Amino acid sequence: MAFYLSVFLIPFAISGPQILTGTVVNLLLYMTAAKLDRKSWWIIAALPSLGAFSHGVIFGPATFYLFYFLPFIWMGNLILMYIYKANKNFIFASAAKTVFLFATANIYFFFHIVPKLFVTTMGLLQLFTALAAGLIMMAINYERNRRTV
Repeated sequence: MAFYLSVFLIPFAISGPQILTGTVVNLLLYMTAAKLDRKSWWIIAALPSLGAFSHGVIFGPATFYLFYFLPFIWMGNLILMYIYKANKNFIFASAAKTVFLFATANIYFFFHIVPKLFVTTMGLLQLFTALAAGLIMMAINYERNRRTV
């Protein structure tokens, strides 16, 4: 239960910058995929974005637009976790999540549903934070394996 609460509260504890918040969230997604059973993934996939939306700080006055992305962020998080669990390839997992969210953001932007800010946020920023989290996860795994040898 404490893990679920901490995942929800990350946006409250780390109100910015988005690069830091996103990296921590993605790291927890990788850890979830590595350690928890798939039944718990759905709630872990949803909690950080619900926390960010509730807190209302990450995108400032544009945070309301995050509402439109919530189910897609959840699916993107699940994509990241499933791919990482299946092959431990954080680069492919990061790219798949980014492509999914970037495509969604571009469709929303094309139809004038969200401002351009979200195209960048759901594109390069997503890729950067997911890759950074993957590198941290690699370092954690390396250190853990080094200690057991």
